[in-house]
Parts: sequence; C-alpha cells; structure tokens
Amino acid sequence: MTLHLIFNPQGLVSCLQRRDPADPMVLLGDGTYALTQSDIECFVLSEDAAARGVTGNSKNIRSIDYAELVELSMNHSPVVSWAD
Repeated sequence: MTLHLIFNPQGLVSCLQRRDPADPMVLLGDGTYALTQSDIECFVLSEDAAARGVTGNSKNIRSIDYAELVELSMNHSPVVSWAD
C-alpha cells in the first residue's frame, strides 16, 4: 500500500485524483491548510498543524507525531510526495 505525503493544498488535489482510496495520506507543512477545506480521512503531523494554527475537528483526522510518521513510512511502500 502506498503512503502519500501531502505538502500543500494543491498536492492534495493531485493526490486525490490519482491515489487508491485505501492508501493513507499524511498532511505535512502547508498541506495542513487542507484541513480547513475538506473533510477527508487522513493523518496530520500535529507539530506542523499547530505551527500554522490549523485544527481538524473531524473524526476522520488523526494527529500523529514524527515517530508515528517514521513508522508509517517504514510500513508502506512506496512513499509518494505531493507538492504540486
């Protein structure tokens, strides 16, 4: 299963057009701004969201830390970055 790393809102749009719905996504950096635009099922790097003042109030969003991001990366192949 592919892990998708989303680095900006446009990257999310591109990813959603191409990914398998079962593939997990992680919102990182400016990608966390997508939390305000959509009710998607995803992970969000908590430190990046906090640094941008963004919160996800959905049951579909799971906050993770760097250790959990590393674990996800190790358990999925390939890992694809989206930063359109």
